[in-house]
Amino acid sequence: MKKQILDLQTLTMISLFAALIFLSIQFFKIPVGAQFIHFGNALVVVGCLIFGSKLGFLAAAIGLGIFDLLNGYAAEIPIILLEALAVAVVIHFLYEGLFQRKDRLRNILVTAVAAALVKIVLNILKYTLVGTLFGESSLPAAFLLAVAKITGTFGSSLATVIAVPILYPIFQQVRKAHKQRRTVKSRDESTISINKETV
Repeated sequence: MKKQILDLQTLTMISLFAALIFLSIQFFKIPVGAQFIHFGNALVVVGCLIFGSKLGFLAAAIGLGIFDLLNGYAAEIPIILLEALAVAVVIHFLYEGLFQRKDRLRNILVTAVAAALVKIVLNILKYTLVGTLFGESSLPAAFLLAVAKITGTFGSSLATVIAVPILYPIFQQVRKAHKQRRTVKSRDESTISINKETV
C-alpha cells in the first residue's frame, strides 16, 4: 500500500475539494420536507475515490463540518462525521481492496450504490433509535417514521448513484493533469539545477 504524503499541494487540493463539498450543500440543495437533496454525499464519494479513503474522509470532514457549523447543525457534527467515516471505510474495502482501484464503470457504480446504501441504512438506524429511546415509540413505529423522515436522504442517495460515475472521470482527469504538471515542473527544476552545477 502506497504511503500518502501530505505535502503543501496535496493539502491545497484537499482544502479546495472540502470547499467544493461545502458549496455544493450550501447553494445547490432542494428542500424536501425537513431535509433536502444535495450533491455533497456524491462529492464525498468522489473525494474518497480520487484522494483515497483517508484523505477523502479528511476533505469530507472539513467540508461537512463547516456546513454544519455555519447552518446551526453543530450538534449533528459527530454523527455526520461517523456517517462519512462509514462511507470512507466501505470505499476502502470495496474500491481500494476488492476492486483494487480499477477505474471500470461497473466498479465505480457499485461503489456509489454501496456508499448510498450505507448512508440510507445509517440514517434509518439513527432516527429509529431516536424515536425508540426519546420519542417513546415502538420499534416498528419508530422504523416507519424514520423511513418517512429521510426523504431527503433517499434523494441525495439517488443523486450520489447518478452523479458519481459522471463526476469521478472529470475530477480524475483534473487530478491526472495536475500530477503531470507537477512532474514536468520537477523535471524542469532538476534540469536547471544540473545546468547550474555544470556551469
